[in-house]
Order: sequence, then C-alpha cells, then structure tokens
Amino acid sequence: MDLTVSESKKRREMELQHFSHHHPLLFIQHQSVTDKAAQCFGCEELIDGPSYGCNDCKYYLHKRCAELQLTPHLNHPFHPQHLLTLLPKSPYDGRWGCDFCQRSSSGFVYHCDPCNFDLHINCALLQSSIAPNFPTSLHQHPLFFIQDHNDEWEGFVYSCSFCKIELTLDDFFSPQTITNANHEHPWTLLSRQRSFVCDFCGATGDCSHYICAICDLLVHKNCISLPRNILITRHHHVISHSYSLPLQDELCRICYEEVDTRYGSYHCNASDCDYIVHVHCATDKAVWDGKSIPEDYDERSMEALDESINWITDVVEEMSFGEITVAVEIKHAYHDHNLRLTFSGEMNDDGQCDGCMRTISTPFYSCEQCKFFLHKECAELPRNKRHPFHKHLLTLTNSNAVLFVCSACQSLHHGFNYKCNDGNCMSFFECDIRCILLSDTLEHPSHEHSLFLVHNFSANCNACRRKSDPWNMAYRCTKRCDFTLDLECATLPLTAWYKHDRHPLTLTCFDDFDPSQHYCDLCEYERDPNDWFYYCAECDNSLHSRCALGDLPFLKIRSNLDKRLFHKHPHPFTIMKNIWDCPPCKFCGEVCNGQALQCKESECNFSVHWNCSYHLR
Repeated sequence: MDLTVSESKKRREMELQHFSHHHPLLFIQHQSVTDKAAQCFGCEELIDGPSYGCNDCKYYLHKRCAELQLTPHLNHPFHPQHLLTLLPKSPYDGRWGCDFCQRSSSGFVYHCDPCNFDLHINCALLQSSIAPNFPTSLHQHPLFFIQDHNDEWEGFVYSCSFCKIELTLDDFFSPQTITNANHEHPWTLLSRQRSFVCDFCGATGDCSHYICAICDLLVHKNCISLPRNILITRHHHVISHSYSLPLQDELCRICYEEVDTRYGSYHCNASDCDYIVHVHCATDKAVWDGKSIPEDYDERSMEALDESINWITDVVEEMSFGEITVAVEIKHAYHDHNLRLTFSGEMNDDGQCDGCMRTISTPFYSCEQCKFFLHKECAELPRNKRHPFHKHLLTLTNSNAVLFVCSACQSLHHGFNYKCNDGNCMSFFECDIRCILLSDTLEHPSHEHSLFLVHNFSANCNACRRKSDPWNMAYRCTKRCDFTLDLECATLPLTAWYKHDRHPLTLTCFDDFDPSQHYCDLCEYERDPNDWFYYCAECDNSLHSRCALGDLPFLKIRSNLDKRLFHKHPHPFTIMKNIWDCPPCKFCGEVCNGQALQCKESECNFSVHWNCSYHLR
C-alpha cells in the first residue's frame, strides 16, 4: 500500500495541469513518445529534449513553454488600446498571422477580440525598445519598434532615426552566415536595404538578404532552406527546385501567370512532362504539406499505394467482352449483400447512387434485396486519394446516413466522402464525391476559356453573384477574364428533370428571352435574368435552379434524420420527394415541391421545408 501511495504522489509531482489542455500533462524526460518528431503546441517548434505531454491526445509542450509564467491578461505596447487575453491558439485557426511578425501560427497567442488582433507568444515577450542590447554588428545605432505602413510592408519594424532605415523582425534575428545542405557554399548576410530579385524564387525584395559571392546569388533568408524535392496536390510526380533553367518562359500550372526561368522554380523531371510552377505557388500551404521528398523516393510505389486499391472486397462473377473483363457481381465493404452490375435500361428518375447521391445512371451496381445503388465509378473509387482541394492524403469513408457538410462546396450530403485523417491537420476536411471528381482545371459550358482552381479566394461568383468567404476555393479564368465560379455552382448538374416535361432540362447560363418570360414554371415566381436556370427548348419550360434541384438534392430520399437535430420536436423526420401531391409547409404555408422533411407520426403528420425547419432546432 505504501508503494502505491508513493507512486501516486510521484506521478502527481510529474504532472502539470496547463491552461492550454483539458487533460493533465505528464513530464517526459526525453521526447520519444512517438515514432516521428513531435511539435510543441506552444511555440510550434520541434521538441528535442524534456517536455510535457498528453499521449492520448498527442499534445506536447516544451518544458520551457509549459513552465512559462504567463499572465492571463496583458497590457502590451504593441496594442496599448486594449487588454490582451492569453489563448491556447488563435480563434482564426491560423488563417491570419500575428499582427506583429505577420506569420501564421497555431500556438499560444495574446488576443484582442474587439480588434481581431493576435500576438504570438514569442512576439509578446519582446520589449518595445531594444536600444541597449541590439547587436552592433547589424546596426550601430539604437533601434525602436514602430508600426509602419507603406507599399512593401504593413506591420511593426525596427527604425533607426539617424539612418532613416527600417528593419523587420527577420532582420533582427538573422544570423551573419547560414550553411545549408542544398548549396555547397555558405550564405552571408547583407543587412543593407536595397531592392533585389531573389535568384531562388524570382520574387522581389528590399529587406536584408543573403549572398553567395562565389555563385553570385542573392536570395531571401527563407529561400535558402527551400527543399530540393517536394510532392504537391496539383501534380502526380515529384517536382524539383532549380534556378536559371535553360528554358523559354512558361506559364505556371497553378496560377497561370508567366514563370521567368532565369530565376528559381519547381519543375517535373519526368521525360514526358513539362510541368513547371512558381516557387511561391508550389510552397503555398494550401497545396504543399511542408514535407521534403528524399532523393531515393520511388514515386511508383506511391501511386500503387494510393490509387489502385478500392473497397471492392471480392469479385463474385466476371464476364469477358473481347479483351475486356468486367466484374458483374461484387462484394463491397459499404454494403452487406452482393451487388449486381446493370449495363443499360430505363431508370426511375428518383433512384439515387448511395455513393455520390446523384441520380442513378448506367452502368451501376445494385442490391436485389435493398434499394442500394452504386455507380460503377463510385464502386471503384480508391480507398486513398490525393486531391488538389487538400494537401493531405484523403481516405474514402461512408457517412452511413449521417449528415455532413462538404468542405469544398458547402452543401449538405449523405453518402460517401473523402476525409483527411492527418492528426496535425488544422482543418476538418471532408469532401463529397461530386466535388472529388473535379480537378485543378475545369472546362465549363458557361465560359469560353479553361478555368483553374484557386485557394483562399474571395470574389463574386458569376453564376450566383454571392461573394465567397476568404478561406474558400473557387475556379477562375486562365486568361484572366473577370470570371469566377464557386464550387457550389461549378458542381451544378448540367441537366435536371421537371414533372411536366418529358425531356431533360439543360443548365442555362444566359437569358436573352423577352422579359415577360422571366418566370419559373414550377413556383410561378419571377426569375432574375442574371441567374442561371434550367430550360427545355422544345417545351419552353424554365425553372429556377433551386426549384429544379430542390432544397436537399444530395440527401438520401426516405432516410430518417437524427431527431437530435430538431430538439424542439419529439419525433425523427423523414426526407421525402414530393412530385404530384405536394403538401403545404407547416410554417410558411407554401407547397413543398421536391425534397422536404416529413413527420409521419399520427399525431403530427406534417411537412416542412428544410429552410423553415430552423423553427424546430
């Protein structure tokens, strides 16, 4: 008993209850808790030495970071107008950087909520005047922090009133020489402010920079450590960094602006591939996971690992058509019964693929015992996939009738989705199958030129005219026309069905009809001629896109929604598709055309639009 008490006391002495984590942190003398190096959640540097950690949550702090005596509230000269509050991480999840050093971070911050102001913990510990101990090797006069706004820089700088120069935080902490394995000679700091073009990235600069006098190269400090080989989401081969390529200028395959090949860029070494991108495009956090690829990396094994294995667990029966062999009966991991292949035939227009939730079309697999359908291409989707929408490997999962919001198009979905399982990922990313079938370029009938994918881009969509949030993705014109499509509009189906029309209606992007014809034939309300709509030229039927597709086009018809979504109602709701006998909505009184929610309990028996269901949440 004494031994148990002693061990319990010793354990308590080795534990720390830290404000940044909900579990106690255990002291670790040597960081060996995982196979790979752990990152400190306080300062974001790699841990090498004593630390505190929660192994269950994979949460670790340097001993020095965990034991910092940090006040929960701080008056700071960098933001004197308000008190700053200590937080485990920025409420903006690193989408915006520290207002002092401009770097993004997910570590400790001091935050001002009214001003949306963040100060990294390292910046918060700096002093407002560093005149007494500033390194004289960098500058001979006293320097003071000021907030500066000009054409090259917006933020805090070190200013010398005698010399009329300003140095950034990087200039202050830059060593006199840097050696790096990617270059055979040492780099020497030039602290003089002058304009230059970096030989490694091609971007201009006027801050302190480094020179290799032997090779006659001028580079940014951060460009010295550029990795030789990387793998990005936008290309299936490894790409390599080079400077001064003997090539004509090419278009960057990410931003579609010219690459000046006199300076550094990333390019593909494959003999039949001419892929080239700017350095700043290739190393953008949205397309690169920050990992360097070793020289002996075998990318053939990567392709085999990621793309060739699907969730078909057994082929029960095959059929040969000449030299082609097709699996006509399979077992699939996401259904309990065998699935049989259908090649052709008429389909009910309310049949849905349980993978992508689109209307079912041939060829498809189906279960003879259940109303379960899978397009052949959905049944053969790879278990793991790299995609331009996200920098980490994505894994195919089944939502099992649980609602999820697609991170790409922001639509509600049932069915299969690709999800990021990387433990260090800052975003909870999951993508529906319609979006995962897109690429980084898009040919769309609404525009004459090719479109290319952009991340973290805010602009008005030419289809719906809504302005997207700054962290969303969109497609832009490669020829720099003022044309943008958000992901929701880019994935609109090109055809839709209307109950009073025997032909499919076509997605129509331009409306030059007589103004008297600007009405929807389903809801009979006026149509805005600037909005896309669905149209049948033979029958002259026009529908709003929302009327043609419904409020919930990608949810499984006749499935039940978890009643916890509607805590003001005691029963679960069923998703129904109303075509002919359309009941009125309980709240707005309008008829429920298309998809709606229905409570089938005898004491209720009412329908409600999804957009009106907020009354019940």
